[in-house]
Amino acid sequence: MTLMVESHHAWGNLTNLESLGLSQNKLAGEIPQQLVLLTFLEFLNVSNNHLTGPIPHGKQFNTFDNNSYKGNSGLCGDPLSRKCGKLEAPPPSNSEQDNDLVFPSKVDWIFICTGYVSGIVVGVVIGHTITTRFHEWFIENFGRKQHKPRREKRRGHGNRS
Repeated sequence: MTLMVESHHAWGNLTNLESLGLSQNKLAGEIPQQLVLLTFLEFLNVSNNHLTGPIPHGKQFNTFDNNSYKGNSGLCGDPLSRKCGKLEAPPPSNSEQDNDLVFPSKVDWIFICTGYVSGIVVGVVIGHTITTRFHEWFIENFGRKQHKPRREKRRGHGNRS
């Protein structure tokens, strides 16, 4: 997914937009210069994407701080300390490192499985102990209760004619 739009004027048409949060969306490409036309824009967050190139400047873009752009190693220009000029290619993304953030490592799986197995063993031991040592209590509280058949009262028992 890229931040670029087919129509260069599409971003400029969002004139009443006050907040734009696009963080952690795996966006790539440059930030469109047309966003400078959004004069009502008070909040911008494009952090933690794969954006590159110069940050637009002017109008409200001069008010956004570093946090709006952090995690985009290919961006340059104010307010970032990395100045534009001879643009360097962004460092390649280490897919193994990205996967480590999503998928636990083998050591983590050992702890996870140990926890599950321990929980099952403790549950079985407690269940067995309750059903064998406290059998009467267990049956009394959780067993099926047999209902004694009720005798129906005879009507007119007191009236003999």
